[in-house]
Amino acid sequence: MCHCADCQRRSGSPFGMAVWLMETDVTIIGETRAFVHVSDKGRELTNRFCPNCGSTICFTAAINPGLIAIPAGLFADPNTPPPMRSVFEERRHPWVAIPDGAVRLTRGRDG
Repeated sequence: MCHCADCQRRSGSPFGMAVWLMETDVTIIGETRAFVHVSDKGRELTNRFCPNCGSTICFTAAINPGLIAIPAGLFADPNTPPPMRSVFEERRHPWVAIPDGAVRLTRGRDG
């Protein structure tokens, strides 16, 4: 669960939640379009979305080479497990509850 401004904008909610996987283990079928931009920390982010409905299909971040993130909501499964980490908590909306046991980081992965 990430509270950074980029995830808030990407998800349209107060945080983003994603499942991170090895890119070599993921196959995307169908057309996607890319939106590449630089985060407020100066790192490249690539969001891939469906050109028909606009849903985010996946995203990658330069800080995590070889990994791809699939937004948890894309699975549309109420049994999706809760997040294991909560990052960029300095941008967390105060009313957002963090699940018990989640590792909490104030400044992302490397600050």
